[in-house]
Amino acid sequence: MTEADDATVAPAAPDLDVDGAEAADGIDGVDDLEATVEALVELGVDEAEARAAVADGRVPLVLASQALDEPGRYSLRDLSEASGLPERVLDELLDTVGGDAYTQSDLDAAHLFSQLLEVLPLDALLRIARSRSIALAAVARADMSLVRDNIVLPLREAGADDLAIAIALAEHAGRFDRISRRLLAHEYRHHIRQHLRSELAVLATQSDTPEIDAVVGFVDLVGYTALAARVDPTGLDELLDTFEERVIEAASEDEEVTVVKFLGDAAMFVSPDLHALVDVLLRLTTEPDDPDEMPIRGGIAAGEVLLREGDYYGTPVNVAARLTDIARAWSLLADDQLRERLEPHYEIKRIRPTRVRGLGNRRPLVVRPQFDVESLED
Repeated sequence: MTEADDATVAPAAPDLDVDGAEAADGIDGVDDLEATVEALVELGVDEAEARAAVADGRVPLVLASQALDEPGRYSLRDLSEASGLPERVLDELLDTVGGDAYTQSDLDAAHLFSQLLEVLPLDALLRIARSRSIALAAVARADMSLVRDNIVLPLREAGADDLAIAIALAEHAGRFDRISRRLLAHEYRHHIRQHLRSELAVLATQSDTPEIDAVVGFVDLVGYTALAARVDPTGLDELLDTFEERVIEAASEDEEVTVVKFLGDAAMFVSPDLHALVDVLLRLTTEPDDPDEMPIRGGIAAGEVLLREGDYYGTPVNVAARLTDIARAWSLLADDQLRERLEPHYEIKRIRPTRVRGLGNRRPLVVRPQFDVESLED
């Protein structure tokens, strides 16, 4: 990694104080709350925060957070003077904490935002900051869930107390943070390359407006809501993991199909190629041999959509979502307007007029793989 690359990465999380760690090691398993408070203070936690953490049962999280904290040494004015950006702009771009609590990472980010303003206008930069904040918050929640499942829960099952779990979390937190940030940079570059090669990107750059013609699809798990009311959350977690894996695997078979997002028990797709997306959705909505598989259903529509901050909006999105809502288990419904484009390639059947919420009466098409006589004879 070059020096320039290093400047874009936040400093490594501080290591735990050795003396403090030794003190904590000496009281592992102790139930005395006062001793736990003293141990946290020796590890660098403010006494008031340590007492609140013990009272609220937040000891592991507080100590892990302590391992990632940087000292606040700058004011918003310091960041403004160093980067050349107005304070009001930095206030929107950064996660404002006020006072003199800004860190070296915040200063580095201010410099990077200043460089981006040489490429993008301010309003675009503010939109990028908002969309990234939402996306990365979801990534952080997912990572914390994995930390819980693979570090915290095994320790609790082994009988460890809060302080022992806190120390284990703190030991892993810094390394996890450093490695994960570098992986995020790698994955971001990978996805940027994919999108630059995508026909959707070509359509977007050729359009004189934010709207482009695209195909939109949804799938969801049939019966998930009812199942969630009676199944242990751990079982639901495994079910959603399996669903997401199936969706990603199906979409990965065609580079023109993109998984836009997951919405709990549903997934949204977009593609410039109707047949590519239909094939992916059919792979997901065709009933398998395993009777225990949770049923999936889907909907698909096409037309002009608005591309904004990595998401898609417009009538085709609404139609595809509503068709998914009314589809039966192990079936794919398509908008009737796609009939001529689908008929030569798939087995289709128009169903009776159906009232679709917000869209009036529709006669959707049930889409199935075309019956292949030759393969049957083979």
